[in-house]
Amino acid sequence: MRKAALYVDGFNFYYGVRNHFKAGEPRRGFSLSGLVWCDFRALVERHFLEPDTKLLRIRYFTAPVTEQVEAKQDEHARYENWLRAARTIPGLQVIFGYYRPRRKAAKNKEAAGDPLAAVDQLRQEKETDVNIAVEMLLDAIAGQFDTAYLLSGDTDQIPAVAAAAFRLRPHRRVRVLVPPVQDPESWKKPWLDYMHQLKQRFDIQPSEPRQVDVLPLTEEILANSLLRYDLPEAACPPYWRLPADYLDRMCRPEWRPERAAG
Repeated sequence: MRKAALYVDGFNFYYGVRNHFKAGEPRRGFSLSGLVWCDFRALVERHFLEPDTKLLRIRYFTAPVTEQVEAKQDEHARYENWLRAARTIPGLQVIFGYYRPRRKAAKNKEAAGDPLAAVDQLRQEKETDVNIAVEMLLDAIAGQFDTAYLLSGDTDQIPAVAAAAFRLRPHRRVRVLVPPVQDPESWKKPWLDYMHQLKQRFDIQPSEPRQVDVLPLTEEILANSLLRYDLPEAACPPYWRLPADYLDRMCRPEWRPERAAG
């Protein structure tokens, strides 16, 4: 049995889901932001895990939204509720970076019309990218996984992916799970450019046909990977609960978020 580990870029995932589905809200009549209420273990085990592989660990990378950097009065409390929910996922470890407040938040028309742009101008996330790369490579060196799942669309992780897949011995499989705001092809192009340069420096030969794969997180996959709504530790807030008729259309009955515990 092969071992797997999952590395989640928390805010890259969150904003990748929020931004992608926000444009369709007027036509749809409701928000799909609730797809971020994600059971990351279920996401991998139900939709991506190979039959010969067991997911042993999940590392979730984030930066605390403190009262000093929150963009809304209740953002800190909402973030803490989400962390309590995420920590119910078996095998999940939270690794923190931090937010550095920007000295002066720009106030322009674009930011005023886009709350997510306004948040980015208010604060700057630090250390998450480096933490992901360092932890993934240290885990690889320590033999903690044969397959790494990287949930992030950030192309800054390409050197770490290449190192785990081709430069360490033995080679590892890497599966990059790209949030829906980003087309997997937009990750593949800089990946191919980087690998072209790397092959000029090293003799790189894949040990498997699919050493590195780039896979999309579709709406259907996300809808069938939700945490339960009635977690005792942290119930899903009303603004993230999806309509029942939507869940009827999208979810397998045994994977619905309001299913009975057990």
